[in-house]
Amino acid sequence: MSKANEVMTHALATCAPDASVAHVAAIMRDRDIGDVLVVEDGKLRGIVTDRDLALQALTGKDDPQQTPISKFMSTKVVTGETEWSLERVAKVMAKHQVRRLPIVQDEQLVGIVSLGDVALHEHRKGVVTKSLQAVSTPIGVSGSGRSRLGGALIGFGLAALATTVMAWLTWKHYRPSTAQTNREERTI
Repeated sequence: MSKANEVMTHALATCAPDASVAHVAAIMRDRDIGDVLVVEDGKLRGIVTDRDLALQALTGKDDPQQTPISKFMSTKVVTGETEWSLERVAKVMAKHQVRRLPIVQDEQLVGIVSLGDVALHEHRKGVVTKSLQAVSTPIGVSGSGRSRLGGALIGFGLAALATTVMAWLTWKHYRPSTAQTNREERTI
């Protein structure tokens, strides 16, 4: 059975707590990922996901260029350890309803395991299925009262919304205005 340190991603996307929301969205866009780990003084201080951006940071009145990500990051980060089996990783993800589990060793951040990593490497489909069901079920909904398809659709819908909002924000920020483009054309 594989262990966390055998499948985790080592090249981590990180930022400081004072990084702007727009900067974090750009990191996600540029690296085609759904999470950024917030690190300060070498210690994991939080995590921000595309869902955090879509539901909180980019839907309010805060200026994404000026607002620090610390306002929206999750600070109660569940972590795993390098020697954990993928089954244990999957169970922790299910219990805490997280799709990504930062991995620490000697209190230092060393990697991250996603539910996708578990699915690719864990050969026991039941473990992955149970974790995915648990992660996709809204908190407080019992097993008999939930729609598996509904939970998955909500998750896919939120991911699509997050991607659209980040793309729009980035496009709007980096696209020169028509007036600016016209000035540049006249100076050429």
